[in-house]
Order: sequence, then structure tokens, then C-alpha cells
Amino acid sequence: MKRMIAAALFAALASQAGATINKDAGSSAASFLKLGAGARAGAMADSFSAIADDVYAVYYNPAGLSQLKGAQLAGAHTAFIRDVNYEVLGFAYPWGKKEGYSRHVLALGIHYLSVAKVERRSSDSTEAMGTFDSTDASYGLTYAFGFNRQLSAGVTAKALSQRLDTYHSDTFAADVGVLYKVNPDASLPVSLAAVMRNAGTRVSYVSGQSDPLPVSFTFGMAAHVLPDRLRVNVEGTKYRDTGMFGAIGAEFYQPLMKDLTAAFRGGYTSHYRDISGLNGMSMGMGLTYNVASFDFAWLPFGRLGDTFRYSLLLKF
Repeated sequence: MKRMIAAALFAALASQAGATINKDAGSSAASFLKLGAGARAGAMADSFSAIADDVYAVYYNPAGLSQLKGAQLAGAHTAFIRDVNYEVLGFAYPWGKKEGYSRHVLALGIHYLSVAKVERRSSDSTEAMGTFDSTDASYGLTYAFGFNRQLSAGVTAKALSQRLDTYHSDTFAADVGVLYKVNPDASLPVSLAAVMRNAGTRVSYVSGQSDPLPVSFTFGMAAHVLPDRLRVNVEGTKYRDTGMFGAIGAEFYQPLMKDLTAAFRGGYTSHYRDISGLNGMSMGMGLTYNVASFDFAWLPFGRLGDTFRYSLLLKF
């Protein structure tokens, strides 16, 4: 059983292989919960917790949804190495709009990881006995509440479903986030964030055997260096099965013509510093035309290969 699980999940979890090693390394289940969401945040090394001003805040900081001025629908695709695909779909609807924030927001988020045609073996042999598929999915419902222009909070309830050949596991988890805008009217606005993700029940494929979820804590700070042009986010994250790591991301907006704006982004995370070769850095760009935004991100993982993330966001 252990050999089959390791073979099936190796490709799916390759992007996490270089995480900072500690005594609990490899002891968490459902590692797909670490894979991020949209390409905008991906290009910023997934350093987004204190910005979190679009529907992808469902993943990075549910409290950030209170910043939405209208409904948003978004989808993202990540092409990982070894033919691993990761899809994200999100929808958010705010109401009770006030000056500078929304009082209430409801959102739905779906994250789906698939690994196709994994070779099945019953022993240490080069001869495969057919193939099977592996899927991991998270279905979340989020509620965010804006107390005022400065303070908001959000919570997400998630149902997790994992399938590995004929084995399956269903469990539940929750995320909680807080966003505080220190000085929203200042020339250099600063925001602070605190997020806990993936707190929930244990994952079990076989009766009597279970593993904990990758619970994480993130603390972030963002600054609008140039109003509506340049933003920077810095944060630190600790998963239960990794050491503490930091990440920094920045984005710069450049208007091109009426209703058309380009964005240039970059970031770095120390999460993957144990992988040799080019890793940890990320970059990308995006185009926004009227109510639609398309974003692209490139995330290299050293000797493991490159990852490309694409996303589309529509505002209503």
C-alpha cells in the first residue's frame, strides 16, 4: 500500500519536494492544499495574503474578499511537471456595499488536482500491471465580513475528496483569515494579514491508518508604494511539516490605452531552497481589458522542471 501511494503521488507532490526539511517532513496528507491558486499571486511567489483583493482571496486570505466592489468569476489552470494538472474555479458575490469595502461576501472555491495513467506495480519490478488515476479535490464555501474600512475577517469551510485507484478518503477542513488596513488614507497605505489554513480532520485511506492535514499559519504585510501602480507583499508561512519560510512579491501596473492595463509581477520564496538549480523565484504578467483580466506566471523548480500557471478573471 505504501509503495502504491508513493508512486501515485510523487508527481503530484513534486512541487513540494524541496520544502524546508524538519522532523515532520512528509508526514502530512493532502499536500495539494499547498499549491496556490491564480496566476497573479503565483507570479508573486504566492505572496498575496495582505493584498488579497480578488476572488482568489478564497485561498490566500478569505478576509480579503471584503475588498470586492462587485461579483467576480475566475478560473485558473496550472501545468505541473510529469503531466500533473491543477484547476481552480472561484466565484464571489459581495453585498451591503459601503465606502471602500463590502459588508458581506459569499464565495465558492473549487481546487482539483489530477494525475493520469500512473503505472501500477505489485512489487519492485520494471513491468507495469496497467495504470490508474489519482485525484484530489477541495470544495469550499467562504463568508467574509467587513467590520469597517480597516478591519475584515473571513472563514472557509472545505470538503476534501481524494481518490487513489480504488482507495478514497473524504474529510473536512477550515481556513480563517484577518485583514487590517493600518492607514487606508495615507500616502503609503499598509495592510497586515494573519491566516490559518487547513485545520481539520485527518485523512485516512485505510481503516486504522490516518495522517494530519498540512495546517499552516501565515503572517503578511503589504504596502501600496505607488497608488494604483506598485504594490509589495511580504509574508512568512509555517506548515506543520515544514520549517518557517518567507516570500516576497511585487506587481506594477502600466496603463496602455483606454480600458487596457498591463501588469508586471515577480517574487521569491525560500520554500524551495533545498532544490538545486533555478528555483524559488517567479515572474509573470497580466492584461486587463475593461472587466476581464488574463494572467500568466512562470514558476521554475530547478531540476524538477518548470511550472506554468494561467488564469482568467471576470468582474460583474
